[in-house]
Amino acid sequence: MNLRIKQRGETRQKILEAARSCFNQFGFEKASTRAIAAQAGVAEGTIFSHFPSKEELVVASLGEHLAEAIERGLHTMEPDWCFVDKLMHIASYRFAQIAFQPGLWQVILQQVVFTPRKGAVQDMMQGSGLLCAVTALIEDAQLDGELNPDIPVNVIRKTIMALFLFTIHQHISLQSFDCEDMCATLRELLEAQVAGLWICEPVLAAE
Repeated sequence: MNLRIKQRGETRQKILEAARSCFNQFGFEKASTRAIAAQAGVAEGTIFSHFPSKEELVVASLGEHLAEAIERGLHTMEPDWCFVDKLMHIASYRFAQIAFQPGLWQVILQQVVFTPRKGAVQDMMQGSGLLCAVTALIEDAQLDGELNPDIPVNVIRKTIMALFLFTIHQHISLQSFDCEDMCATLRELLEAQVAGLWICEPVLAAE
């Protein structure tokens, strides 16, 4: 790899790590690009050579954080687990990140989920690999007979995303960021969905 490209990549990572730390500690408005640059050990202008705006920096820093959780979850997943267990395994890595930096998720809700920039959430979920990972799990579960194959994959996926956001919103409102508690909330919701709405209808044996 070209040394200059490698150094640019390392600088970008330093900026993203510093941004996550500052956003978590100070929130979006009070986390200035000057403070982020100082923590990253770069000039303030260097930030804007990588990211055109502070909003884009938020999307990138959170997207890569999410991608890390997805990658770890997928690489440590057992193939014989049920659908809910696989989803919860991935979610547990994300909840652990949130428990470690709860302020960061508040920035996600304020500046990404409710951002004025069209497509920010979609970009983050797509770029992190989350949509592909969840879609693959749903399709596998439908093939294995765990989920009703007649329900469109995108409908199940959107519902999962909604339940995840609800879980986070509820725990933020309660200021309760224990990873196990967040997992318990989401698992209860997912299991209710699978058993009540997404269940694959049993095939009746021929008489």
